[in-house]
Amino acid sequence: MNYNKEPSLVNISNSILKHFGVDTFHDSIPEIDETLKGHKKVVLVLFDGMGKNITRLHLKEDSFIRSHYVMTINSTFPPTTAAATTSLLTGKYPIETGWLGWNTYFPELDRNIILFRGTDINTKELIDKDIAYKKYPNKSIFDLINEKGTAKASAIQRYPIQTKGPKSLRKGAKMIKNTLKESENSFIYFYWDSPDYEMHENGINHRRVHKQVKKIDKFLKKITKQNKDTLFILLADHGHVNIKILDICEHDDLYSCLSKKVTLEKRCPSFFVKKDKRQEFESLFKKYYGEYFELYTKEEVLKNQIFGVGEPKEGVLDSFGDYLAIAKTEYSLTASKEFIRDTKRKPFIYKGHHAGGTKEEREIDVSIYNK
Repeated sequence: MNYNKEPSLVNISNSILKHFGVDTFHDSIPEIDETLKGHKKVVLVLFDGMGKNITRLHLKEDSFIRSHYVMTINSTFPPTTAAATTSLLTGKYPIETGWLGWNTYFPELDRNIILFRGTDINTKELIDKDIAYKKYPNKSIFDLINEKGTAKASAIQRYPIQTKGPKSLRKGAKMIKNTLKESENSFIYFYWDSPDYEMHENGINHRRVHKQVKKIDKFLKKITKQNKDTLFILLADHGHVNIKILDICEHDDLYSCLSKKVTLEKRCPSFFVKKDKRQEFESLFKKYYGEYFELYTKEEVLKNQIFGVGEPKEGVLDSFGDYLAIAKTEYSLTASKEFIRDTKRKPFIYKGHHAGGTKEEREIDVSIYNK
C-alpha cells in the first residue's frame, strides 16, 4: 500500500514554507498555495486526533467547522502524533525526521524510548527528556521562516507541552490574538491535545468526545471572527478508531521468535526476530494475526516507502525491526510481559487509538477561514 500517494500534512507545511518564501522539501498543495496568496497573517490550528471521521461523526454539515471544509488530506504513516506533528512542523516525512512513532528503538541503549518524553516505555524510567531531539535533530518551519525574515513565526501549544502555553481554549484565543498584534507578518501554529485524550480513554463515540468537538467548533467561530485579517487553517494530525487489544505473549511459540522487545505502536508494531526464526515467525504471525494485520519485511517497508519518501535520517534504519505489522481492522497488539506495571495505579485501558492502516486513522479534513 502506498501511504504517500495523496496530499498529506507534509505537503501542507511545504505550502506554508512556499508562502513565506522558504525553499521547500517536497511538493506543496496548489489549492492551499492559491488560498494563502495575499495573506500576511496565517494561523495553523491543529486539534489532536480530530480527523475526518471524528469531525463528521460529531458535527453536522452546517456546523462552523464543516461549513468551511476545503479538502481532505492524509496524515503521515504511521498516523500518530509523534510522527505526524513532527512531519508537519518540519516539512519532511517520518523516514527523514527519524520520528517514526510514539516510541522507537534506540540500539545504543537497547531500549524503546518514548520520543516526546525521553522515558523507557517498558520500565517508565526517565533516560533524558531531550534524547530524541539530540538523536534526531530537525530544523522546524518556525526556524526556517524566522531565518528567512519574511514573518515572525511561533508556536502556541497546550500546557504542559509548552510550559508557558495556555491552560484553556479561552486563554489560547487570547494568546493568539496578542501574538498576532506583534507583527504585520505572522505565522502561528496552535496545538491542542483534545479530543485525542478523551478518545483514548472513552472511545470515539463518547459524550465527552462530542462535548469537546462542539467546544472546538465554538472556539473556531470565535477566534476567526475576532481576527478577520488573519487566515486560519484547521486540521488534525490523524483520526481515531475504537479498538480491541490482542496480546502477542499469549502465543509462546510466536513470542519466542523475537530477539528484542516489540517497538513503535500498538497498531503498527515492529518486531526484531531471531535470524533462524524468521520463516517460523512469518508463518505463525499470519496464522494468529493475518486476519487483522498486514505483515511487511523491513525490505518491503523501505521499497514501498511506507514511512515516506526522501533520504533516511541517520540512525533511523536501525530504529525499527525486521518486520512491521499494520492494523487493517479494529485490533491492536501489545506484549504484556514486556511492561513493568505500577501496582499503585490503575492500568490505562485504551478504548480508542490510531497509528494503523485504516482510512479513518489516516484521513484529515482541512477547513479554512477568512479567505
